[in-house]
Amino acid sequence: MSTFTTAITAEWLADKTNKFKAYNISPDALAMINRSEALKADMRAYAASDYTVAARVNPKTDAGEYSTPMSKDIPGYLHIASNRFNTPEGTVSILAHELGHFRVEEPNAAIATVRANALTGKDKAAYESACHLTEGYAHYNEVKVRDEILETNRLAAELEQRPLTEQEVQLESRWRGEGVYSSRGEGQDHLIARRIADAAREEPGHMTATQVMEAAAFALAQNNRGNITSNTRQTYGQFCEAAASSMLPGAAPAQATGEAQRMPQTPSKEPSPTEDLSAFLDRMLSADDATFRRMQQTLADLPPGREVIAEGIEEVNRQEQWVAQQQAQAQQPAMNAPVMVMRH
Repeated sequence: MSTFTTAITAEWLADKTNKFKAYNISPDALAMINRSEALKADMRAYAASDYTVAARVNPKTDAGEYSTPMSKDIPGYLHIASNRFNTPEGTVSILAHELGHFRVEEPNAAIATVRANALTGKDKAAYESACHLTEGYAHYNEVKVRDEILETNRLAAELEQRPLTEQEVQLESRWRGEGVYSSRGEGQDHLIARRIADAAREEPGHMTATQVMEAAAFALAQNNRGNITSNTRQTYGQFCEAAASSMLPGAAPAQATGEAQRMPQTPSKEPSPTEDLSAFLDRMLSADDATFRRMQQTLADLPPGREVIAEGIEEVNRQEQWVAQQQAQAQQPAMNAPVMVMRH
C-alpha cells in the first residue's frame, strides 16, 4: 500500500478555497514541488490546518515570512512577495523555508512550546534561542526538500536510462555546494548539514538520527545569525535580540552570542556547541565513552531541548520512509516507470 502524499495539482491550487491561491506557482515549479514528498506533505498540512488561513502576497519585494498563530481565532499565515515565485527553484526554496517555520510553530509544536514556556518564565535567553532555532529548522527543511528533489531527478534519469540533463547537473552543483557554490547560501546549508551527518556516520552508534538532525538545525541556526532578514534588513542576531526584548521588555537581557556582543570566555579545553559546533562534534566523536555521553547530553539539552527531539523523530521517520519508498519504486519492472517519472 503506497503512502506517498497525493500530488499537488494545478486544479487543487486553483480551487477558490485553496490557501495557496494567491501565489503564481508555475507548471515547472509544480513539477519540482512534486519531486519532494516532504514539500507536498507540508503544503497539504498547511492547507488542512485549523491554525492557518489563506496565504497572502507581501507587498515588499523579496520579503518572505510566516506569521505564527496565536489561536484558532488568530491563525497563522504565509506572507510572501510575488517575485519569490519567479523561478521554480525560488518557489521551492521559499515554500520549503516558510513551511519549515509552519511545522515547528504550530500550537504545541517544538518552537511554539518553547516560546510559550519562555514567555511564562520570563526567560529572554530562551526566547531569543527559539527565534534562532526556528530559522535553523526552516533552513534544514530547505536542505531536506532540495535533497529529495535531487534524488528524484537521479532516480528518474536512471529509470529513463538517460544522463542527467544540463539543467539537472547545474541544479545539483548549486544545491549541494560543489565548487564555487560552496560558500553560497544553498550550497553552504547543504554542506553544514552533510558535515554533521558524515561525522556521525564515521562513528556509528554514537549519535541517533534525531540527535544528528538536532545538531544540524542548531548549526544552521548559528550560521544564519549574520544573514540579513528579508523584512527588517537586520541581521538575524539583531532581529532575534530585538524580538526577545520586545516580547519580554522587563526581563534580564539574553546572553550575547553575536560576534559584536561576544564577551571574552574563560579558556577551556572543551569547545562550546554555541561557539563552534563543528569543533564540539569533532571532540565528542573522538572522546571516551563517559565524555561522549556527557557531551551528547549537552547537545540534547540545547534549546528547545526535548520538544525538538520529539519533533525530530517524526521528521526523521518521514524522511527515511520516503527514501525506502523511492528505492522500492526503482526496483519495480520497467513498465511501471512512467507512473513515477515526473517531467518538466
